Amino acid sequence: MGLLNVIKKHLTMQYVGVIVHETSCVVKIKKVKNAQTIHEEEKQFTIPSKEKLSKEVIVFLQSLQEEVEQTYIALFLNSHGQGVVPSCAKFAYEKFHIEYDHVKVICIDRKYSIYASNIDIRWAEKIFSETGLDFIFSPFLMLDNLRKHESRREGIVLHMLTSHNSITIMIFDKETLLYGTFINIAKEEDLLNTDFTEEIIDEDDTFDEIDLDMELEESDEIAEILENATIDTEVKSSAQDENDTIKLKLFGQDLRLVKYFDASLREFYENDLYKSDFVTYVKIYDTTSLNEDIVHYLKEQLLVDISIRKINIEDELIALIEQETGRA
Repeated sequence: MGLLNVIKKHLTMQYVGVIVHETSCVVKIKKVKNAQTIHEEEKQFTIPSKEKLSKEVIVFLQSLQEEVEQTYIALFLNSHGQGVVPSCAKFAYEKFHIEYDHVKVICIDRKYSIYASNIDIRWAEKIFSETGLDFIFSPFLMLDNLRKHESRREGIVLHMLTSHNSITIMIFDKETLLYGTFINIAKEEDLLNTDFTEEIIDEDDTFDEIDLDMELEESDEIAEILENATIDTEVKSSAQDENDTIKLKLFGQDLRLVKYFDASLREFYENDLYKSDFVTYVKIYDTTSLNEDIVHYLKEQLLVDISIRKINIEDELIALIEQETGRA
């Protein structure tokens, strides 16, 4: 153990994970000293909009920073302008029509990369300008971290992270990334009508324009699939006769999740940009207590094994901070 880690072990370390939703903000705090957790707390705040933290949130975060010198603040990035590319090379971004200079790229294991638009990064820095941010974590990074702690399975595996208003999907063949997508499911219109290039820019901003043509094209294709999609909500019940059926009671966000999942899978299978093969296993990291009917429907449609692991997204965010600061 290095000298720095020895010193850190005896200092009080405070990890603060923040998740910003449309009109609310969740803050998770964990304090550690002598390798022991001495305090954990989770608070929820109301905010005016996703574009501005309330004064109450800012004052609370500043009080945490004043209380403990070694405080690390991290944001869970749940905005549209992000994704994954099955390579770390700049030319791969050109293939997917993403302007490399307009995104922040992190290479993972020299095999694939996670990106976020400069617009989203500047949005995050702007709303945390009074407190500062130590880390911005993509849901793809969280999902990738979760899957790496699972036993490796043969075949094509789809990993899905559900959160308050989004789903994140990554499809792997062993350690080779084949496909990934992030979708906000808070409102069905979000994907169909959002102009990603104008998101969070106001008149006083001087942000560079960003070309997310690939995301727009993919969104348009998924939107077209959704417009033509009909969810067959009658499935066979194993507990009844073969002629008996049960109707899935899917409404609102549950129904949108199923539709977006179907559309994303079809995009993976049908778009020539992806080296697709049939998914043989699905692993869901569930933070929202999925409706059992959703799982039933997916099993009936995909005819593959589905495993669900319940997680707390705030705890996973804290785990990422600990990992990055060398404590994990």
